[in-house]
Amino acid sequence: MHSQLKGSLAGMLSAACYGCSPALALGLYALHFDAANALFYRYFVAGILMLPLLFYKKETLTLPFAELKVLALPGVCFALSTLTYFLSFNYMNAGISATILFLYPVFTAIIMVAVYHERLSIAMILAIMLSFAGVTLLHGAETGGLSLIGTLLAVASALTYALYIVGINRTHLIISNEKLTFYLILFSIAITALYMVISPYSAIKLPSQPSEYGLLLLLALVPTILSLELMNVSIAHVGSTITAVLGALEPLTAVALAVLIFDESLSFNLVLGITLIVLGVLIVLGAQRFKARRARIYIKRFNFIIRKSVRRRWRWKS
Repeated sequence: MHSQLKGSLAGMLSAACYGCSPALALGLYALHFDAANALFYRYFVAGILMLPLLFYKKETLTLPFAELKVLALPGVCFALSTLTYFLSFNYMNAGISATILFLYPVFTAIIMVAVYHERLSIAMILAIMLSFAGVTLLHGAETGGLSLIGTLLAVASALTYALYIVGINRTHLIISNEKLTFYLILFSIAITALYMVISPYSAIKLPSQPSEYGLLLLLALVPTILSLELMNVSIAHVGSTITAVLGALEPLTAVALAVLIFDESLSFNLVLGITLIVLGVLIVLGAQRFKARRARIYIKRFNFIIRKSVRRRWRWKS
């Protein structure tokens, strides 16, 4: 019972920590940081914080070129997912964006059906219908309807993260939790820096105020490092299915903070839309089974959670 309680609390805290990322990002936007700068410094600081852990685990920082090529496509998808997610906050309610992002397990299941010919079950059809009905309700929750650009960015974030999950689990890559995390951070830094170079709307901004340094540090610690570690604790004590279910607190936390801190409206359509999306995702988590060749890696969310067990067949977030 003590282990169950510890794991459940860790899972809830991990989800709540990750749900803080929109609020922290909006705090930086209010200080004239754009999405690319917020992300660049988030991962730059997180990468520095990861170094002592890598040295403690006696991990080498190098990766063979052949393995780097295998990791390249999933790494780019991961980086694009975080970038489009943060960009979407400029165009829509951050809580709604976080809720749309939570559709990624549904997109993952659709990819597995379309590309790898997984069976399309009744539960899967129901989950898709509920999820997209929820998005429709979210459209009515925003004054004037959802921004087309913001919606496309949020959907692109969920879709690219789903592609990342499928890609990383279909590789033969064998790599430790910490090293994979570190290289995903490096990919995110590189893609964000490239975006700042080619985008006419973004340029590097050096933090100058204590509040800026504080928010950047919190962004690197709370929804990244701290959420990752708490998720590992939760998986170890209660398993990944319960941990994944507890992840429903992510969009709920994001919505609550948006309402409390940024005075964003909370309507009946918003509440019902979020409920339908979360319900659809939970159906996917409970009913969908995926196959993986030499699967050694379990991935969840933006926080790069990796399961250590090796199985030929494994249940999504089991």
